[in-house]
Amino acid sequence: MSDAPDPSTQACAAPATPRRGPGAWQPVTGGGLARFADAGTGRTLGFVAAFALAASLVLGWTLLTAWWPVVDRAIGELPEQGPTLARGRLGWPGAPARILADSPHLGIAVRPDDRSPPGRTADLQVELMPGALRVAGIAGFVEWPWPADWDLSLVRLEARAAWEAWRRPALTAVVGGVAAALAATWCVAAVALALPLRLMAFVLGRRLTLGGAWRLASAAFAGASPVLGLGLAGYALRWLPWPALAVVAGAHLVGALLQLCWGLWSRPGADASSPKRNPFGPDGTDGKADAPGRRRRRGNPFR
Repeated sequence: MSDAPDPSTQACAAPATPRRGPGAWQPVTGGGLARFADAGTGRTLGFVAAFALAASLVLGWTLLTAWWPVVDRAIGELPEQGPTLARGRLGWPGAPARILADSPHLGIAVRPDDRSPPGRTADLQVELMPGALRVAGIAGFVEWPWPADWDLSLVRLEARAAWEAWRRPALTAVVGGVAAALAATWCVAAVALALPLRLMAFVLGRRLTLGGAWRLASAAFAGASPVLGLGLAGYALRWLPWPALAVVAGAHLVGALLQLCWGLWSRPGADASSPKRNPFGPDGTDGKADAPGRRRRRGNPFR
């Protein structure tokens, strides 16, 4: 009988290259998040950067909608001559304190002396004081002394020209800086959670490496970031008050942890990593090619 392989045996054999499951493309559901543990580091960092940039763009839109118009109106209220900022002191013509411009989100006021505060009507108020810049809010205030080497003219025409030149670069710097800070914070927090996640996976009998735990946690924080974006958008549209932003930030962290537990539970079991035998493969193997030096049976096994 010929030693040629039986075509029926070849038809029943499993393919040599295993089929790949769907890749990691969204960290919102438990199953989608679980796939990031097997994804590459570059892919995970790309998703983290994309979600961080999306959240920072919402912040930029909030500044452009709620704060920038107030700055425009405040510059329009500056005197045409007189105000200067030199040698760490603010020189302002006239004594009474007053609010230059305000809105429910932001207020800008001037205090030529340390007495007679103008009052606060906005969630956040910026006050130009003789020796410092004060930012006051619901949690109190902070002050930054004027730099001693500054020599600026705050007359209306020059201030408007400087603001028009720097408003877009300033907004770009804020968006880029916040995006980088968010991505770095999520990655550092994922490093702190990698070892506890690995231990939890061992207890639950889930397959997870230490690097996979870091990728899983990073993707979980990124997947919960739309909560931050919705909170900022709600504040800009006056749907949420200022204190609610702290609640939104806390809900973002709680959502990330819950989503992380969901993704960990969706990971395959530890015994799923062992290769399964294909009963229809040649010699009852998994269908892979024989190792070098191994004799391969040919012909009809039912002869």
